[in-house]
Amino acid sequence: MLAQHPARLVQHAFEQSQTGMVLTDAEGRIVLVNDAFCRIAGSDRGETTGWAIEHFFVSLSPPSRLPTSMDRATGEPRSWQQEVLCRQSNGESVPVLMSVDALLDDQHVVHHLLYSFVRLSASAGELPNDRHWIHIDSMTGLPNWLLLRDRLSHALAQAERADTTLAMLFIDIDRFKAINDAVGHLEGDRMLGEIARRLQQEVRSKDTLARLGSDQFVVLLEKDGTAEAAQAVAERLQEALEPPFTSGDRYLLVTASVGAALYPGDAEDEETLIAAARSAMFTARKKGPGRLAFVDHRLTSRLKEKHRLEGLLTEAIHMPDRHFVLHYQPEFDRHTLQCTGLEASLRWKHPDRWQHPPYHYLESVARLGLGVRLNRWMIQTAIAAHRQWGTDHSPLGKLAVSIQLCEAHLAHDTYDHRPLDHFLQHQDTSTFEWLALKVPAQCLGSDLEMANHMLKRLEQLGIRLAVGELGSDPVDLAWLSRLPFRKGTIDAHLTTAYRDGLRLVEASCRMLNALDIEPVITGIDDEAVATLLESTSCRLVQGNLYCPAMSADAVAQWLDEHPPLTDET
Repeated sequence: MLAQHPARLVQHAFEQSQTGMVLTDAEGRIVLVNDAFCRIAGSDRGETTGWAIEHFFVSLSPPSRLPTSMDRATGEPRSWQQEVLCRQSNGESVPVLMSVDALLDDQHVVHHLLYSFVRLSASAGELPNDRHWIHIDSMTGLPNWLLLRDRLSHALAQAERADTTLAMLFIDIDRFKAINDAVGHLEGDRMLGEIARRLQQEVRSKDTLARLGSDQFVVLLEKDGTAEAAQAVAERLQEALEPPFTSGDRYLLVTASVGAALYPGDAEDEETLIAAARSAMFTARKKGPGRLAFVDHRLTSRLKEKHRLEGLLTEAIHMPDRHFVLHYQPEFDRHTLQCTGLEASLRWKHPDRWQHPPYHYLESVARLGLGVRLNRWMIQTAIAAHRQWGTDHSPLGKLAVSIQLCEAHLAHDTYDHRPLDHFLQHQDTSTFEWLALKVPAQCLGSDLEMANHMLKRLEQLGIRLAVGELGSDPVDLAWLSRLPFRKGTIDAHLTTAYRDGLRLVEASCRMLNALDIEPVITGIDDEAVATLLESTSCRLVQGNLYCPAMSADAVAQWLDEHPPLTDET
């Protein structure tokens, strides 16, 4: 029956073919697709018709150009093949062999294009040459971080042996997120592919252009890694982006900020070289769009120290008993100078560290996402110490012990999927009446509802709650009045940090008193500040002037000579 209708037979073959088939007009706008292509592209027919075919794939090599008119004398090809990546609706990209055939009219002018897409997979469904695809960025077809790291490691070893230089360019597309939001993610992906192609055309074959992710690329210049060569290549890359990009009827201007780092002058290993180039890129960005900057050696030195510090901290936090110890600083009633409580503070056993106050390192800990782990070790250590004090009938066991929490500890999605109250319920202690947890005021600026639920659950366990670092960050007073805080700390340094610092401290004390929250002025380290604060309405004080933080044994010995106020417990 079908044989009697060739047109129907062709249509039937087109529709039921397991090869993805697309018919476009001469400009590449989709006219017709079959189901196999829809499966490959992860789209339905309504989402494909009328779109440019380039929206649905990314080339892994510079595309061959098919002329729109054919002359038999020229002998130009009427078709070509190349490997491409088709982006699916789930975000995955699949490798496909794409064939393109030109359909010509009687004058040998292209009137339609026929695209065929065949997935490159073995019988078991695995990608051919898996190692190749593992090292390729699926969006642009460029080397990814894995391949870049391999090439960079080899290039550094070779440069060290030959005593030559390398250069690394870190490229960030300016305001690409705004462009992506304006044109849509599918069109943004296509633009990234076009950006990659333009950049690739300006890079020598002996160099490596790789995509790190998002809108960031790097170029490794191996043979001629001088500052002059890096500048010349960077200028060519920026010039390649100058012609406007088209998106429908829009013309979009794209610029890039480029940072350059040199080996061995700026860095001597893979991670530091890329990090130095990235920091230079941020410097370039501050100058304005489309700028180039080299490494600031002072910044590079600080960057090296930062990476070293973070490496040491990461190691220490995963073995905290070996690297950390808790010290305890007394809190006083300033009228009687009797101890009313203790605050646990962290000390790093590393002999060359902790030259700065603890908060200096806690910021790095939070940036590494390790704050919850360290907090939990501090709590467990304090619980063990308090249990021992009780066994020894030490007066320390009669004092409240305060521990500052990191912001991440108020969340429910902690690294071990145990919210703070669940963690505390499994600790070896009969009561939490002695434990005070201090929440930094800045933690109350985001999800107050979530914080409120967690704090009330902690209060139900008998834990005392405090809010810290008041006065320097805005706090919603209505919310503060609803949260179950019993104490609030104010840093004495506010008196010198602001012109009306003393009035700010006193206003904070009065505010807390009005909310039935006991104010505590902390950080009183010299007599002049203490004298200045005598006029405030705050009863409780803390600082090195009165007593520094000490080990548990030292504070026990100190406490024998300074009995605590037992009515505070």
